Amino acid sequence: MSELLTERFLELGTLTVYLTVLLWIGIRTAKHVQTLEDYTLAGRGVPWVIVLATTAATMIGGGASVGMVSRVAEVGIAAALVTCGWHLQLVFTGLFVAPRLRGLNLITVGDYFDLKFGPLARELAVVNCVIFLVGALAAQMVAMGTVTNAVLGIRYDLALLIGAGITVFYSTVGGIRAVVKTDVLQFAILVVGIGAAAGILLARHGGFAALATTAQTGQFEVTSHWSTMQFISLFVAYFLGETLVPPYAVRCFIAKDSQQARCGVTGAGIFLLLFLPIATFVLGTCAQVSPEVQQALEQETERIMASSDVVETEARQRSLQVAFPTLVRTAFHPLFSGIVVAAIIAAVMSSADSCLSCLATVVMEDAYRRHVHPTATDRQLLRVAKWTTMVTGVAAAVCAWRFSNIAHILEFVYDFWAPTMILPFLVALFWYRTDRIYAAVASMVAGMVSTTVWRFILNTPWDIGPALFGITVAIVTYFAAIPVTRQWSLTRMFLPTSKPHDFPE
Repeated sequence: MSELLTERFLELGTLTVYLTVLLWIGIRTAKHVQTLEDYTLAGRGVPWVIVLATTAATMIGGGASVGMVSRVAEVGIAAALVTCGWHLQLVFTGLFVAPRLRGLNLITVGDYFDLKFGPLARELAVVNCVIFLVGALAAQMVAMGTVTNAVLGIRYDLALLIGAGITVFYSTVGGIRAVVKTDVLQFAILVVGIGAAAGILLARHGGFAALATTAQTGQFEVTSHWSTMQFISLFVAYFLGETLVPPYAVRCFIAKDSQQARCGVTGAGIFLLLFLPIATFVLGTCAQVSPEVQQALEQETERIMASSDVVETEARQRSLQVAFPTLVRTAFHPLFSGIVVAAIIAAVMSSADSCLSCLATVVMEDAYRRHVHPTATDRQLLRVAKWTTMVTGVAAAVCAWRFSNIAHILEFVYDFWAPTMILPFLVALFWYRTDRIYAAVASMVAGMVSTTVWRFILNTPWDIGPALFGITVAIVTYFAAIPVTRQWSLTRMFLPTSKPHDFPE
């Protein structure tokens, strides 16, 4: 009993110290936030090394850590390989997009769509930004509750309240400055913790060859238990699903200059491509072959079935989310397991705080300043941004309490982001002409409608993912609309109204 108490003390002590440091950073940063630009864009003065750290930390969230380790344990190496799409899109964004975005004095993705395609495109973009950010934030909060529940042994809803409460607090008081500072700390912790855990476990199992002999059949096959079409669809969804999303666009906006934005975002993509798929594959496979983890998953499945009205398959999928924290608690000394669990929570919080900050900025800039109070002062906008951060954080926590499958939440938001947003974004960056504005907006509408029909009415036939189908429809619509609309005169809803601007005095 005394040994168990010692283990719990070491784990809880490590977590308590880490969470206390996050709160301290938020409080300390709040003293230096004097303007809206400080709160939403960190004064546009972040060097590339910090951009790299905050971008990478934002990428390694609950889906990329807890969610993907569980998917690898369930599916095999295919679940790790499809995540390469995340990191390749960061490389693409850094090389070709980041310098162009940083060259504009904009605040949100909605500003960019308005500048290129007019108010209607802006409103469509804002709707998709909100869907993406709320869904992504909810997924991170699910991971917070899952990990904290597995470590502390308390109810999921209370665990969710603890993790969400701390994140909402420091994001509210410190804005993007606090987010960036905590991201740097979280990046260091998660790289050391997750990297060391994967390396130690791989050595214990005798390397990849020995691990392959004990893993389930198909674990090391490229498509594993997925069909080829399902694998391709998911890779496309992962690549396009986070391309140019608000958290990464903001990383371009906050950099010191265009070159710093390029180096920071590209560097983050290259680093993650070489690090994260390998780490998650090792951890997921070790969780699959661990008797202690499998026993814990069976107990969690029984608990879920007893406490909620779900079938065994759904209960099993939900129970897989405790695979990662259970693995580190059973495989390592309590002090090291506390560090690794802190790294998991760091990964989750680094994505959650970025989504929360972006969501508050979207509401403040694209809704309040544009439609409610166009002449609002800097102080008024700062107050709105802080209140929005707190309110949207609470709303996302409610969503996380209702929907608790991390991977499913992320796949849902990816399905809607890519078909609506990617094509017009690329058109605006590389092939922009005013006679293509109607075609670009038509592609946004077609992508959103076709994805909705494919996912909810037709139930994704032939394993073709909604994102892949939707973006195909968007591309066809765009090229079909160009010759039809080329000679049309632009109406008010298609005339760009946004301009690069400064914050109000």
